[in-house]
Amino acid sequence: MTDELSITLKTLTPLWTGGVDQSADRLHETGLLGSLRWWYEALVRGLGGYACDPTEHACQFDEEKYRKSKATNERDRLREAGVCDGCQLFGCTGWTRKFRLSVSPDGQKLLGDQQNVLIPSGRKHQTRRGERAGGWFVFSESRIGEIAFELTSLRDADLRPIHTILALISRYASLGAKGASGYGVIQADIKPDLAWIQGFGNQPPARNSTLPDFRDFFFARFKFQEPTGNTNWWQNINGIRQAVNGQLDDHSSPNPLRQAKKELEQMKQQGILPIAPAIRNWLRYHWQHNLNPNLALDDIFGDARSAIGSKILVSYAYCVNSAWEFRIWGWLPCSIFNQNNRDTFLQSLCAAFGQNALWKFVFGESQITPTLTEWHALTCDQTDGKAYLNALFGGAK
Repeated sequence: MTDELSITLKTLTPLWTGGVDQSADRLHETGLLGSLRWWYEALVRGLGGYACDPTEHACQFDEEKYRKSKATNERDRLREAGVCDGCQLFGCTGWTRKFRLSVSPDGQKLLGDQQNVLIPSGRKHQTRRGERAGGWFVFSESRIGEIAFELTSLRDADLRPIHTILALISRYASLGAKGASGYGVIQADIKPDLAWIQGFGNQPPARNSTLPDFRDFFFARFKFQEPTGNTNWWQNINGIRQAVNGQLDDHSSPNPLRQAKKELEQMKQQGILPIAPAIRNWLRYHWQHNLNPNLALDDIFGDARSAIGSKILVSYAYCVNSAWEFRIWGWLPCSIFNQNNRDTFLQSLCAAFGQNALWKFVFGESQITPTLTEWHALTCDQTDGKAYLNALFGGAK
């Protein structure tokens, strides 16, 4: 049982939480809590617990049912009172969150007071104001540096699940918003205690949830070295090349594209390179993915116009111990695929990471071919979430 937790996190790629008006004047605890909750609910579903869908049926604590419950443990009493496993820790109507989170300091701005930088996709969009460059922004106010995470129990609460989530994110995923665009990779020295997962019983449920279920996630990690004798190799990266020059390949400069060599050099010196747009661009528009014809590309890769988020997320590249790393992970639910198609799609995705065509598209003539150092995924007929979580942590207990 852990009722206090203090961890120092180091950002490897910028962290974005935003605020009510999407500004980044500071790190917002609400944004971090939302991210932690999302991961916890995914873990709960994968371990055999129940986490509600707050967009359709949010939990509401019924005090009378709680008092009259004859359950022998607190978890079951709260379940009978209308509070799911996720809401028991993070709160719902009538039942407050069991812990307090504080973060300090706020870190520093990625690019100080400079403007946001567009990493162009190469596509153009017609708007009422004229031609506009498509792409993804590097937000200058996103945060980097070391951040102290302080969690304090407000009543009898086991904080080991939060510890586990932060360890999982540190190794394989991201924290905060805009993970699909490269943000939120952190580093933390955490060895999780997984004893808390035994409270979910030993009978894994079927994988048929349309909500995030941890067992439907895949995780991949990559590494590459800088090429020798070519200090400008990073300027060949697709998207970065156009942003450095302030021009698309056809020599046009539609708004809001601008020359941003100074800002991108600063990021390179900080050990951060926004390669996510190039990889996402290739996966969506150039890869022969052989998706189920009944499954739209938007369902997998997202669509900003329809507010559909990408289910495949790609980090920026970040420098660790003189080598560059990045990660790709995602949630590909068996419930929206035919099971065999989903497993085949994942196999094809893993194979795509070994294709020279992908890395030549991303890195240009730099002849960089990243090495896939880790790959984790369950086929749809595998249901043991506890074993999967243990495997991700190398057999942690």
